[in-house]
Amino acid sequence: MDNREIAFIEDCQKWNKENFAYLYDMYSEKIYNYIFSKTFDREMAEDLTSETFFKALDKIKSFKMWEKASFQAWIYRIAHNKIIDFYRKKKEDVTLEDYLDIKVEEIDFWANFDNKQKLKEVFKYFNTLKTEQRDILIMRIWDGLSYKEISQISWKSVSNCKKIVSRTLSKVNGDIVLALLLLAKFF
Repeated sequence: MDNREIAFIEDCQKWNKENFAYLYDMYSEKIYNYIFSKTFDREMAEDLTSETFFKALDKIKSFKMWEKASFQAWIYRIAHNKIIDFYRKKKEDVTLEDYLDIKVEEIDFWANFDNKQKLKEVFKYFNTLKTEQRDILIMRIWDGLSYKEISQISWKSVSNCKKIVSRTLSKVNGDIVLALLLLAKFF
């Protein structure tokens, strides 16, 4: 966290709520994209993003900078919990295709059959993963979060997060990992 961000957080904790707009501007797009990638519904993502920031504003006093958690990890954790609540209410499982809001048949940038097959293998593989493994891998590859931030969001140790990513990727061949990384580049 930079000094300006820390100052805004401290002001908000003293109930100077006007400075929360800075934090909102800094993180709202990231949080919206994170939630949208999990809900596939723009209106629901907007609602959950609003709920996330209302909860963050309401609970800003509970954020403790000295516990080595970044504000970004803290706000992602709130969003993550909102998503869990959303799916508990819906009680449905999602595929990677749904998660990314794409269909293999609709992808026009994959010009040849071989790449489409690899992409199908990626989707098939992702759909065999436990939700926790899939979430951690997606936070690392698609969201570009550090292991420390993933640890704070998932409540797992940094080393455990690294092991989950490493073991998950080691179970597939290099072509699928390459397709996975290329896919992440486009989304």
